[in-house]
Amino acid sequence: MKKIVSILLMISFHTGFSQIYEAGLTLNIPNILGESNELFNISVSPTNVGFIVKKNINPRIAYRAAVNRISSDITTMSEFSLGIDYNFKKYNLLRYRANERSTPYFILEGAALLFNSGAGIKPTIALPVGIGYKTALTKHFVLSLEAKGRIALTDQLDNDASNSSTLDAYYFFGGSLYYTFGWPKSNKARSKF
Repeated sequence: MKKIVSILLMISFHTGFSQIYEAGLTLNIPNILGESNELFNISVSPTNVGFIVKKNINPRIAYRAAVNRISSDITTMSEFSLGIDYNFKKYNLLRYRANERSTPYFILEGAALLFNSGAGIKPTIALPVGIGYKTALTKHFVLSLEAKGRIALTDQLDNDASNSSTLDAYYFFGGSLYYTFGWPKSNKARSKF
């Protein structure tokens, strides 16, 4: 494990001067899955918003940090997540080649939650995964669509712990608009992208 962490840190440091950053706002459509609600009881609300920052380390991998507010008739949550995006095809962040301006991607994250389902604010963690698709609209703007599923390590998201052997889950669909910045200055750094 120490070797894996050391290798990841070395890769991050080595590519640390050739990053491109993306910062964006997200509008989410969530659904909480617990004992007391239906499968497709989704909530569309302007309060279901988020903020995401990504640090692209190469055309295939990006680190991500996100904050999302999720509100439904069952609960209100604040979610803080850290993770990695893996692009299924090479994504040319400098947009030199038209066929590399968009890509589907896989999302692997860990999330911390603060939720209130009527019994006060409680913390928990969630194990999220997701998929997405992003495309460059212009040199500085990227549009993405994401679908994420999470299993919370609690049975109280819906304030109904009638079956204590199950964990509640939630998922949401989101659309994001990113602004890209921090372009590499040298040709050598740009060649990595």
